[in-house]
Amino acid sequence: MSSSDVPSTLPRIGYSLGVAVGMWLLYSAVTLSIQISSGISYLDWFATADNAWRTAVIPLLIGAVVLGAFTLWSRWSHLWREPVRLHTTTTMKIAMALWIVAIVARLVGVRWADVPTDLLVAILLTGVLVGFAEEVLFRGIVLRSLRHGGRSEASAAIWTGVWFGLFHAPNMWMGTGWIGGLQIVLAALMGIVLYVFRRHFGLLWPAMLAHGAWDISVFLGERYSRTGWDIALLSMQLTVMAAAVAVYVSLVRQDRRTVVLPAAERGFSGV
Repeated sequence: MSSSDVPSTLPRIGYSLGVAVGMWLLYSAVTLSIQISSGISYLDWFATADNAWRTAVIPLLIGAVVLGAFTLWSRWSHLWREPVRLHTTTTMKIAMALWIVAIVARLVGVRWADVPTDLLVAILLTGVLVGFAEEVLFRGIVLRSLRHGGRSEASAAIWTGVWFGLFHAPNMWMGTGWIGGLQIVLAALMGIVLYVFRRHFGLLWPAMLAHGAWDISVFLGERYSRTGWDIALLSMQLTVMAAAVAVYVSLVRQDRRTVVLPAAERGFSGV
């Protein structure tokens, strides 16, 4: 068990929404400053291996180090594993299954022979790093802060998903334009499914794996999908989105009174 999960250890900084906001702003500042300074449009991040290293691998690596350092220093409990095992509804299980099917479908449709080896390596590294960094930030730090103080699990999970969606808003000014607005909605839906992976397995790393694999399949599929594969992939994407909406509804119905961490939790609250 990680030292951050030992209940008897007091945190060095209080569990609070303010700390989560601070870490989100710090991570965003670190990654966005490097990405924007590259001068490369978001739409071209994975056009070449060099682009991918400059806009994804390097900033994500630095961001991951920052977040990893915080988890070690802060001694926050329950970042890496669930404090209690919560019931996973049938709706949630279906959403996870569809997520996995969508990843497999994308990867099957990739023209692997056409993917440059150096670009493939960069995309794989990006998947590993984004899975680690964004899950530590959102399904780790943000979710932990929202659970503190006796807040309901429905509220904590839903706001974590919405926050994850809004986190992608800067992409609108980095090359996606108005389509970036759709990405915000999509990310909010995807975020709730990633929460389910953590909830179901009781650990953060399955969400990291699911996140990384999803992004790898997306980055490869954007430029290297087989002809005629797009319609099938779009149908699968819409199905996953519908399942994610159902998960949000399921949380409201089942967990609006569920409290994972009591209001009198040992530790102190920050501002």
